[in-house]
Amino acid sequence: MGEIVQKTQYGKVQYDAKEFKSALDAINNKFTNINISASYDDLNRLIFDSEGNDYHLMLLADRATALGFYDLANLAFSKVTDYEIASIDAENTKRLFFPKYKLSREEIIALAEAYSNIEYNDRGNIAIEEINSKISNIANNDYANYLLALGYMKLNDLDNAKKYIQTAITLNTQNLNYKILQSRIVSGFKKNKKALKIVKETNKKTDVTYYPIKRQMISNEEFVKYRTEKQPWLKDYHLGYYYYLRDDNTKALRILQSAITKNNSRNALLYSLMSRIYIKNGDYDKANIVAAKAYKYNVSNVDTLLSMGDIATENNKYKQALKYYKKASQSCSNATEAKLKLADTYSKLNNSKTSKSLYRQILKEDNTSYKAYYNIALTDPSAELNYLKKSVAINPNFIDGWIDLSRVMIENGNLDLAKKYLDNAYYIDGNDFRYYYYQSLLLKKAEELNKLNMAK
Repeated sequence: MGEIVQKTQYGKVQYDAKEFKSALDAINNKFTNINISASYDDLNRLIFDSEGNDYHLMLLADRATALGFYDLANLAFSKVTDYEIASIDAENTKRLFFPKYKLSREEIIALAEAYSNIEYNDRGNIAIEEINSKISNIANNDYANYLLALGYMKLNDLDNAKKYIQTAITLNTQNLNYKILQSRIVSGFKKNKKALKIVKETNKKTDVTYYPIKRQMISNEEFVKYRTEKQPWLKDYHLGYYYYLRDDNTKALRILQSAITKNNSRNALLYSLMSRIYIKNGDYDKANIVAAKAYKYNVSNVDTLLSMGDIATENNKYKQALKYYKKASQSCSNATEAKLKLADTYSKLNNSKTSKSLYRQILKEDNTSYKAYYNIALTDPSAELNYLKKSVAINPNFIDGWIDLSRVMIENGNLDLAKKYLDNAYYIDGNDFRYYYYQSLLLKKAEELNKLNMAK
Protein backbone atom coordinates (compact mmCIF):
# COMPACT_ATOMS: atom_id res chain seq x y z
CA MET A 1 0.00 0.00 0.00
CA GLY A 2 3.01 2.25 -0.12
CA GLU A 3 5.15 3.86 2.53
CA ILE A 4 3.73 6.53 4.80
CA VAL A 5 6.18 9.34 5.38
CA GLN A 6 6.19 11.08 8.75
CA LYS A 7 6.37 14.85 8.33
CA THR A 8 8.72 16.68 10.66
CA GLN A 9 5.89 18.34 12.56
CA TYR A 10 4.13 15.04 13.22
CA GLY A 11 4.39 13.51 16.67
CA LYS A 12 4.98 16.89 18.29
CA VAL A 13 1.51 17.29 19.80
CA GLN A 14 0.15 15.39 22.80
CA TYR A 15 -3.64 15.43 22.90
CA ASP A 16 -5.80 15.13 25.99
CA ALA A 17 -9.13 13.29 25.70
CA LYS A 18 -11.18 16.34 24.67
CA GLU A 19 -8.64 17.49 22.09
CA PHE A 20 -8.34 14.01 20.65
CA LYS A 21 -12.12 13.63 20.33
CA SER A 22 -12.33 17.05 18.65
CA ALA A 23 -9.53 16.16 16.21
CA LEU A 24 -11.21 12.86 15.34
CA ASP A 25 -14.57 14.59 14.80
CA ALA A 26 -12.89 17.09 12.46
CA ILE A 27 -11.45 14.21 10.42
CA ASN A 28 -14.88 12.62 10.13
CA ASN A 29 -16.45 15.93 9.08
CA LYS A 30 -13.87 16.44 6.34
CA PHE A 31 -14.47 12.91 5.09
CA THR A 32 -18.25 13.27 4.94
CA ASN A 33 -17.83 16.58 3.09
CA ILE A 34 -15.65 14.82 0.47
CA ASN A 35 -12.46 16.56 1.54
CA ILE A 36 -10.75 13.20 1.38
CA SER A 37 -7.08 14.18 1.05
CA ALA A 38 -7.33 16.55 4.03
CA SER A 39 -9.10 13.88 6.06
CA TYR A 40 -6.38 11.37 5.17
CA ASP A 41 -3.54 13.76 6.01
CA ASP A 42 -5.10 14.78 9.33
CA LEU A 43 -5.65 11.17 10.32
CA ASN A 44 -2.07 10.35 9.38
CA ARG A 45 -0.83 13.20 11.56
CA LEU A 46 -3.11 12.24 14.46
CA ILE A 47 -1.69 8.70 14.42
CA PHE A 48 1.86 9.99 14.81
CA ASP A 49 0.73 12.44 17.48
CA SER A 50 -0.97 9.61 19.38
CA GLU A 51 2.13 7.44 19.77
CA GLY A 52 2.27 6.20 23.34
CA ASN A 53 -1.51 5.99 23.79
CA ASP A 54 -2.59 2.54 22.63
CA TYR A 55 -6.30 3.21 23.18
CA HIS A 56 -6.18 6.24 20.90
CA LEU A 57 -4.26 4.22 18.32
CA MET A 58 -6.90 1.48 18.43
CA LEU A 59 -9.66 4.06 17.93
CA LEU A 60 -7.73 5.52 15.01
CA ALA A 61 -7.12 2.12 13.44
CA ASP A 62 -10.83 1.30 13.69
CA ARG A 63 -11.78 4.70 12.26
CA ALA A 64 -9.27 4.38 9.41
CA THR A 65 -10.70 0.96 8.58
CA ALA A 66 -14.25 2.31 8.54
CA LEU A 67 -13.22 5.11 6.14
CA GLY A 68 -11.29 2.75 3.86
CA PHE A 69 -7.85 4.13 4.79
CA TYR A 70 -6.39 0.65 5.26
CA ASP A 71 -2.76 1.75 5.06
CA LEU A 72 -3.37 4.18 7.94
CA ALA A 73 -5.08 1.45 9.96
CA ASN A 74 -1.96 -0.67 9.51
CA LEU A 75 0.15 2.29 10.57
CA ALA A 76 -1.88 2.84 13.75
CA PHE A 77 -1.67 -0.82 14.72
CA SER A 78 2.08 -0.82 14.07
CA LYS A 79 2.61 1.97 16.61
CA VAL A 80 0.91 0.16 19.49
CA THR A 81 3.32 -0.54 22.35
CA ASP A 82 1.21 -2.94 24.44
CA TYR A 83 0.11 -5.51 21.91
CA GLU A 84 -1.59 -7.48 24.69
CA ILE A 85 -4.27 -4.80 24.68
CA ALA A 86 -4.48 -4.22 20.91
CA SER A 87 -3.92 -7.73 19.52
CA ILE A 88 -7.59 -8.78 19.41
CA ASP A 89 -8.64 -5.60 17.60
CA ALA A 90 -5.74 -5.86 15.14
CA GLU A 91 -6.26 -9.54 14.34
CA ASN A 92 -10.06 -9.39 14.01
CA THR A 93 -10.08 -6.14 12.04
CA LYS A 94 -7.40 -7.17 9.55
CA ARG A 95 -8.91 -10.61 9.00
CA LEU A 96 -12.54 -9.53 8.73
CA PHE A 97 -12.44 -6.04 7.21
CA PHE A 98 -9.27 -5.50 5.19
CA PRO A 99 -9.45 -6.04 1.42
CA LYS A 100 -7.48 -8.87 -0.12
CA TYR A 101 -6.40 -6.78 -3.12
CA LYS A 102 -3.36 -4.58 -2.38
CA LEU A 103 -4.43 -1.00 -2.93
CA SER A 104 -2.09 1.81 -3.95
CA ARG A 105 -2.28 5.16 -2.15
CA GLU A 106 -4.02 6.69 -5.17
CA GLU A 107 -6.60 3.90 -5.21
CA ILE A 108 -7.24 4.29 -1.49
CA ILE A 109 -7.97 8.01 -1.90
CA ALA A 110 -10.12 7.48 -5.02
CA LEU A 111 -12.16 4.71 -3.41
CA ALA A 112 -12.54 6.70 -0.19
CA GLU A 113 -13.98 9.57 -2.21
CA ALA A 114 -16.39 7.15 -3.87
CA TYR A 115 -17.43 5.80 -0.46
CA SER A 116 -18.05 9.32 0.87
CA ASN A 117 -20.18 10.11 -2.18
CA ILE A 118 -22.24 6.94 -1.72
CA GLU A 119 -22.65 6.81 2.04
CA TYR A 120 -22.87 10.48 3.02
CA ASN A 121 -23.74 12.54 -0.05
CA ASP A 122 -26.34 10.56 -2.03
CA ARG A 123 -24.16 10.62 -5.14
CA GLY A 124 -24.08 6.95 -6.04
CA ASN A 125 -24.11 7.54 -9.80
CA ILE A 126 -21.06 9.80 -9.61
CA ALA A 127 -19.22 7.33 -7.36
CA ILE A 128 -19.87 4.41 -9.72
CA GLU A 129 -18.61 6.45 -12.70
CA GLU A 130 -15.47 7.46 -10.80
CA ILE A 131 -14.68 3.89 -9.74
CA ASN A 132 -15.03 2.65 -13.30
CA SER A 133 -12.88 5.48 -14.71
CA LYS A 134 -10.19 5.77 -11.99
CA ILE A 135 -9.66 2.19 -10.82
CA SER A 136 -7.83 -0.30 -13.00
CA ASN A 137 -8.14 -4.08 -12.72
CA ILE A 138 -11.60 -3.87 -11.12
CA ALA A 139 -12.19 -7.55 -11.87
CA ASN A 140 -9.61 -8.50 -9.22
CA ASN A 141 -10.25 -5.65 -6.75
CA ASP A 142 -12.59 -6.95 -4.04
CA TYR A 143 -13.00 -3.57 -2.31
CA ALA A 144 -13.88 -1.76 -5.55
CA ASN A 145 -16.54 -4.40 -6.25
CA TYR A 146 -17.88 -3.94 -2.70
CA LEU A 147 -18.24 -0.18 -3.24
CA LEU A 148 -19.92 -0.72 -6.61
CA ALA A 149 -22.39 -3.04 -4.88
CA LEU A 150 -22.99 -0.44 -2.16
CA GLY A 151 -23.52 2.28 -4.77
CA TYR A 152 -26.00 0.23 -6.76
CA MET A 153 -27.87 -0.76 -3.59
CA LYS A 154 -28.24 2.91 -2.63
CA LEU A 155 -29.64 3.53 -6.14
CA ASN A 156 -32.05 0.60 -5.59
CA ASP A 157 -30.50 -1.30 -8.50
CA LEU A 158 -30.47 -4.55 -6.56
CA ASP A 159 -29.64 -6.83 -9.50
CA ASN A 160 -26.35 -5.02 -10.17
CA ALA A 161 -25.70 -4.71 -6.44
CA LYS A 162 -26.12 -8.46 -6.03
CA LYS A 163 -23.77 -9.14 -8.95
CA TYR A 164 -20.95 -6.95 -7.64
CA ILE A 165 -21.17 -8.08 -4.01
CA GLN A 166 -20.99 -11.70 -5.15
CA THR A 167 -17.79 -10.84 -7.05
CA ALA A 168 -16.35 -9.15 -3.96
CA ILE A 169 -17.14 -12.19 -1.78
CA THR A 170 -15.69 -14.59 -4.35
CA LEU A 171 -12.46 -12.57 -4.31
CA ASN A 172 -12.39 -12.31 -0.50
CA THR A 173 -14.44 -14.99 1.24
CA GLN A 174 -13.48 -13.91 4.79
CA ASN A 175 -14.56 -10.28 4.64
CA LEU A 176 -17.41 -9.70 7.09
CA ASN A 177 -18.34 -6.28 5.69
CA TYR A 178 -19.06 -7.84 2.31
CA LYS A 179 -21.33 -10.48 3.82
CA ILE A 180 -23.20 -7.86 5.87
CA LEU A 181 -23.83 -5.87 2.68
CA GLN A 182 -24.87 -9.04 0.84
CA SER A 183 -27.52 -9.74 3.49
CA ARG A 184 -28.86 -6.20 3.18
CA ILE A 185 -28.98 -6.35 -0.60
CA VAL A 186 -30.85 -9.67 -0.56
CA SER A 187 -33.24 -8.32 2.09
CA GLY A 188 -34.31 -5.64 -0.40
CA PHE A 189 -35.83 -8.15 -2.83
CA LYS A 190 -39.48 -9.24 -2.52
CA LYS A 191 -38.37 -12.82 -1.94
CA ASN A 192 -35.92 -12.00 0.83
CA LYS A 193 -35.99 -14.84 3.35
CA LYS A 194 -32.54 -15.94 2.15
CA ALA A 195 -31.13 -12.75 3.67
CA LEU A 196 -31.75 -14.00 7.21
CA LYS A 197 -30.16 -17.33 6.29
CA ILE A 198 -27.04 -15.47 5.10
CA VAL A 199 -26.89 -13.57 8.41
CA LYS A 200 -27.31 -16.64 10.58
CA GLU A 201 -24.70 -18.64 8.64
CA THR A 202 -22.27 -15.72 8.72
CA ASN A 203 -22.72 -15.17 12.46
CA LYS A 204 -22.33 -18.87 13.17
CA LYS A 205 -19.23 -19.41 11.05
CA THR A 206 -17.37 -16.14 11.71
CA ASP A 207 -14.89 -16.34 14.57
CA VAL A 208 -15.09 -12.97 16.34
CA THR A 209 -13.50 -11.99 19.65
CA TYR A 210 -13.57 -8.19 19.35
CA TYR A 211 -16.76 -6.93 20.99
CA PRO A 212 -17.45 -3.90 18.71
CA ILE A 213 -17.45 -6.23 15.69
CA LYS A 214 -19.60 -8.80 17.49
CA ARG A 215 -22.14 -6.09 18.34
CA GLN A 216 -22.15 -4.94 14.72
CA MET A 217 -23.04 -8.49 13.64
CA ILE A 218 -25.90 -8.69 16.15
CA SER A 219 -27.29 -5.30 15.12
CA ASN A 220 -27.17 -6.30 11.44
CA GLU A 221 -29.20 -9.41 12.24
CA GLU A 222 -31.89 -7.21 13.81
CA PHE A 223 -31.85 -4.93 10.75
CA VAL A 224 -32.29 -7.85 8.37
CA LYS A 225 -35.11 -9.22 10.55
CA TYR A 226 -36.75 -5.81 10.24
CA ARG A 227 -36.41 -5.92 6.43
CA THR A 228 -37.71 -9.49 6.09
CA GLU A 229 -40.52 -9.40 8.70
CA LYS A 230 -44.06 -9.01 7.30
CA GLN A 231 -45.97 -8.02 10.44
CA PRO A 232 -45.70 -4.23 11.00
CA TRP A 233 -45.45 -4.38 14.80
CA LEU A 234 -42.64 -6.98 14.65
CA LYS A 235 -40.86 -4.91 12.01
CA ASP A 236 -40.92 -2.01 14.47
CA TYR A 237 -39.67 -4.25 17.28
CA HIS A 238 -36.63 -5.37 15.25
CA LEU A 239 -35.93 -1.85 13.99
CA GLY A 240 -36.12 -0.58 17.56
CA TYR A 241 -33.71 -3.31 18.64
CA TYR A 242 -31.34 -2.34 15.82
CA TYR A 243 -31.20 1.27 17.01
CA TYR A 244 -30.88 0.15 20.63
CA LEU A 245 -27.81 -1.89 19.67
CA ARG A 246 -26.49 1.13 17.76
CA ASP A 247 -26.86 3.23 20.95
CA ASP A 248 -29.52 5.46 19.38
CA ASN A 249 -31.92 5.08 22.31
CA THR A 250 -34.09 8.08 21.44
CA LYS A 251 -34.91 6.72 17.99
CA ALA A 252 -35.41 3.21 19.36
CA LEU A 253 -37.93 4.41 21.96
CA ARG A 254 -39.82 6.53 19.41
CA ILE A 255 -40.23 3.53 17.09
CA LEU A 256 -41.33 1.18 19.90
CA GLN A 257 -43.78 3.67 21.40
CA SER A 258 -45.43 4.21 18.00
CA ALA A 259 -45.96 0.43 17.68
CA ILE A 260 -47.96 0.10 20.93
CA THR A 261 -51.55 -1.07 20.29
CA LYS A 262 -54.41 -2.56 22.31
CA ASN A 263 -52.98 -6.06 21.82
CA ASN A 264 -51.35 -6.74 25.18
CA SER A 265 -49.51 -9.92 24.14
CA ARG A 266 -47.81 -8.01 21.33
CA ASN A 267 -47.17 -5.03 23.55
CA ALA A 268 -45.37 -7.26 26.06
CA LEU A 269 -42.52 -7.78 23.59
CA LEU A 270 -42.30 -4.07 22.84
CA TYR A 271 -42.40 -3.19 26.54
CA SER A 272 -39.64 -5.70 27.30
CA LEU A 273 -37.21 -3.90 24.99
CA MET A 274 -38.37 -0.48 26.18
CA SER A 275 -37.53 -1.54 29.74
CA ARG A 276 -33.94 -2.36 28.69
CA ILE A 277 -33.59 1.06 27.05
CA TYR A 278 -34.95 2.93 30.08
CA ILE A 279 -32.51 1.05 32.33
CA LYS A 280 -29.67 1.86 29.96
CA ASN A 281 -30.72 5.52 30.27
CA GLY A 282 -30.84 5.21 34.08
CA ASP A 283 -34.61 5.83 34.22
CA TYR A 284 -35.64 3.03 36.59
CA ASP A 285 -39.12 4.44 37.29
CA LYS A 286 -40.19 4.21 33.65
CA ALA A 287 -38.39 0.88 33.32
CA ASN A 288 -40.41 -0.48 36.24
CA ILE A 289 -43.71 0.59 34.68
CA VAL A 290 -43.12 -1.04 31.28
CA ALA A 291 -41.34 -4.12 32.68
CA ALA A 292 -44.30 -4.81 34.98
CA LYS A 293 -46.66 -4.58 31.98
CA ALA A 294 -44.44 -6.91 29.95
CA TYR A 295 -44.11 -9.41 32.81
CA LYS A 296 -47.88 -9.55 33.26
CA TYR A 297 -48.34 -11.07 29.81
CA ASN A 298 -45.05 -12.95 29.38
CA VAL A 299 -43.15 -14.23 32.41
CA SER A 300 -40.35 -15.88 30.44
CA ASN A 301 -39.07 -13.08 28.16
CA VAL A 302 -35.34 -12.70 28.83
CA ASP A 303 -35.24 -8.91 28.42
CA THR A 304 -38.16 -8.52 30.82
CA LEU A 305 -36.55 -10.82 33.39
CA LEU A 306 -33.25 -8.96 33.15
CA SER A 307 -35.04 -5.66 33.67
CA MET A 308 -37.00 -6.97 36.65
CA GLY A 309 -33.71 -8.20 38.12
CA ASP A 310 -31.98 -4.88 37.46
CA ILE A 311 -34.82 -2.95 39.08
CA ALA A 312 -34.68 -5.21 42.15
CA THR A 313 -30.90 -4.73 42.29
CA GLU A 314 -31.30 -0.96 42.09
CA ASN A 315 -33.54 -1.19 45.15
CA ASN A 316 -31.03 -3.46 46.97
CA LYS A 317 -33.43 -6.43 46.82
CA TYR A 318 -30.76 -8.92 45.86
CA LYS A 319 -32.62 -12.13 46.69
CA GLN A 320 -35.51 -10.98 44.52
CA ALA A 321 -33.05 -10.07 41.74
CA LEU A 322 -31.51 -13.53 42.03
CA LYS A 323 -34.87 -15.12 41.24
CA TYR A 324 -35.28 -13.12 38.01
CA TYR A 325 -31.71 -13.66 36.84
CA LYS A 326 -31.92 -17.41 37.46
CA LYS A 327 -35.04 -17.60 35.37
CA ALA A 328 -33.46 -15.49 32.63
CA SER A 329 -30.38 -17.73 32.52
CA GLN A 330 -32.66 -20.75 31.98
CA SER A 331 -34.82 -19.10 29.33
CA CYS A 332 -32.35 -19.01 26.45
CA SER A 333 -29.36 -20.96 25.20
CA ASN A 334 -27.08 -17.91 24.96
CA ALA A 335 -27.51 -16.54 28.47
CA THR A 336 -24.14 -14.90 29.13
CA GLU A 337 -25.61 -11.58 30.26
CA ALA A 338 -28.04 -13.27 32.64
CA LYS A 339 -25.30 -15.46 34.12
CA LEU A 340 -23.06 -12.42 34.60
CA LYS A 341 -25.82 -10.66 36.52
CA LEU A 342 -26.40 -13.85 38.50
CA ALA A 343 -22.73 -13.98 39.47
CA ASP A 344 -22.75 -10.27 40.37
CA THR A 345 -25.75 -10.81 42.62
CA TYR A 346 -24.18 -13.77 44.43
CA SER A 347 -21.20 -11.51 45.07
CA LYS A 348 -23.49 -8.84 46.54
CA LEU A 349 -24.99 -11.54 48.79
CA ASN A 350 -21.44 -12.38 49.99
CA ASN A 351 -21.47 -15.77 48.28
CA SER A 352 -18.08 -15.29 46.65
CA LYS A 353 -17.50 -19.00 46.05
CA THR A 354 -20.58 -19.37 43.82
CA SER A 355 -19.88 -16.02 42.19
CA LYS A 356 -16.31 -16.97 41.21
CA SER A 357 -17.44 -20.37 40.00
CA LEU A 358 -20.05 -18.77 37.75
CA TYR A 359 -17.58 -16.30 36.25
CA ARG A 360 -15.20 -19.11 35.35
CA GLN A 361 -18.05 -21.16 33.92
CA ILE A 362 -19.04 -18.19 31.75
CA LEU A 363 -15.50 -17.95 30.33
CA LYS A 364 -15.54 -21.65 29.46
CA GLU A 365 -18.73 -21.09 27.47
CA ASP A 366 -17.91 -17.63 26.08
CA ASN A 367 -14.28 -16.51 25.99
CA THR A 368 -15.35 -13.09 24.68
CA SER A 369 -17.07 -12.12 27.95
CA TYR A 370 -14.98 -9.10 28.92
CA LYS A 371 -17.05 -8.58 32.07
CA ALA A 372 -16.22 -12.08 33.28
CA TYR A 373 -12.49 -11.43 32.77
CA TYR A 374 -12.89 -8.16 34.65
CA ASN A 375 -14.70 -9.65 37.64
CA ILE A 376 -12.26 -12.54 37.97
CA ALA A 377 -9.43 -9.98 37.89
CA LEU A 378 -10.96 -8.21 40.90
CA THR A 379 -10.99 -11.40 42.98
CA ASP A 380 -7.79 -13.13 41.82
CA PRO A 381 -4.59 -11.10 42.38
CA SER A 382 -2.53 -13.54 40.29
CA ALA A 383 -4.73 -12.86 37.24
CA GLU A 384 -5.50 -9.20 37.97
CA LEU A 385 -3.32 -7.36 35.45
CA ASN A 386 -3.62 -9.90 32.62
CA TYR A 387 -7.40 -10.21 32.94
CA LEU A 388 -7.96 -6.46 33.23
CA LYS A 389 -5.99 -6.02 30.01
CA LYS A 390 -8.00 -8.83 28.44
CA SER A 391 -11.26 -7.05 29.32
CA VAL A 392 -10.26 -3.85 27.49
CA ALA A 393 -8.66 -5.81 24.65
CA ILE A 394 -12.04 -7.41 23.93
CA ASN A 395 -13.97 -4.18 24.49
CA PRO A 396 -11.74 -1.07 24.53
CA ASN A 397 -14.76 1.07 25.45
CA PHE A 398 -15.24 -0.80 28.73
CA ILE A 399 -14.63 2.00 31.21
CA ASP A 400 -14.46 -0.23 34.31
CA GLY A 401 -11.42 -2.02 32.88
CA TRP A 402 -9.50 1.22 32.29
CA ILE A 403 -10.42 2.57 35.72
CA ASP A 404 -9.08 -0.50 37.49
CA LEU A 405 -5.99 -0.65 35.30
CA SER A 406 -5.23 2.90 36.44
CA ARG A 407 -5.77 1.82 40.04
CA VAL A 408 -3.25 -1.02 39.63
CA MET A 409 -0.72 1.34 38.04
CA ILE A 410 -1.13 3.87 40.87
CA GLU A 411 -0.56 1.09 43.40
CA ASN A 412 2.54 0.00 41.47
CA GLY A 413 3.88 3.55 41.19
CA ASN A 414 3.65 3.64 37.38
CA LEU A 415 2.00 7.05 37.31
CA ASP A 416 2.55 7.83 33.63
CA LEU A 417 0.65 4.73 32.58
CA ALA A 418 -1.97 5.33 35.28
CA LYS A 419 -2.62 8.77 33.79
CA LYS A 420 -3.00 7.33 30.25
CA TYR A 421 -5.48 4.74 31.48
CA LEU A 422 -7.43 7.42 33.34
CA ASP A 423 -7.47 9.59 30.22
CA ASN A 424 -8.99 6.65 28.33
CA ALA A 425 -11.72 6.39 30.96
CA TYR A 426 -12.38 10.13 30.66
CA TYR A 427 -12.69 9.82 26.87
CA ILE A 428 -15.37 7.16 27.32
CA ASP A 429 -17.31 9.02 30.04
CA GLY A 430 -16.06 12.32 31.40
CA ASN A 431 -18.82 12.32 34.02
CA ASP A 432 -17.81 9.10 35.77
CA PHE A 433 -17.02 10.01 39.38
CA ARG A 434 -14.33 7.32 39.57
CA TYR A 435 -12.17 9.27 37.13
CA TYR A 436 -12.02 12.20 39.54
CA TYR A 437 -11.47 9.94 42.54
CA TYR A 438 -8.47 8.17 40.99
CA GLN A 439 -7.20 11.42 39.53
CA SER A 440 -6.93 12.74 43.10
CA LEU A 441 -5.19 9.53 44.19
CA LEU A 442 -2.79 9.89 41.28
CA LEU A 443 -1.88 13.44 42.30
CA LYS A 444 -1.48 12.39 45.93
CA LYS A 445 0.80 9.50 44.92
CA ALA A 446 2.87 11.83 42.74
CA GLU A 447 3.36 14.19 45.70
CA GLU A 448 4.43 11.31 47.94
CA LEU A 449 6.98 10.11 45.37
CA ASN A 450 8.31 13.65 44.91
CA LYS A 451 8.83 14.02 48.66
CA LEU A 452 10.64 10.67 48.82
CA ASN A 453 12.93 11.69 45.95
CA MET A 454 13.68 15.06 47.58
CA ALA A 455 14.50 13.36 50.87
CA LYS A 456 17.15 11.16 49.26
